[in-house]
Amino acid sequence: MIDMDVLQTVAVALISGGLVGFIEFLIRRSDAKKDKNSEILKAIKDLADKITGIEGRMDKENADEARRNILAFDDELRRKVDHSEESYNQVLADIKFYRHYCREHDEYENDKATSAIAHIRETYQEVKNANKFI
Repeated sequence: MIDMDVLQTVAVALISGGLVGFIEFLIRRSDAKKDKNSEILKAIKDLADKITGIEGRMDKENADEARRNILAFDDELRRKVDHSEESYNQVLADIKFYRHYCREHDEYENDKATSAIAHIRETYQEVKNANKFI
């Protein structure tokens, strides 16, 4: 015959063991979720870093393009090519962007278009005062 005390002890051990096992399972599952969350957060951070790097390169390329536009426009002015008011407005917007970028990025070589910018602004005022846009 089975002793009731032994049966009761075995039942309590199984139940408590099952409960402990269940708690251990929950802890392992929580740790696994933390690991997955950590992996996801790291991947998001890596992606954000890459996007920031791409944005930085794009801004630099835009500044380079603005500088090329400024220099080309200045070359045309020096060759006595007339421009419309809209063309002046566009190059003045390029100048504004270029100068802002230069102020925000000390590492960027920003003295390459100084005389061109001054010449464009002077010529713009002269053409505007004389109303000689094409």
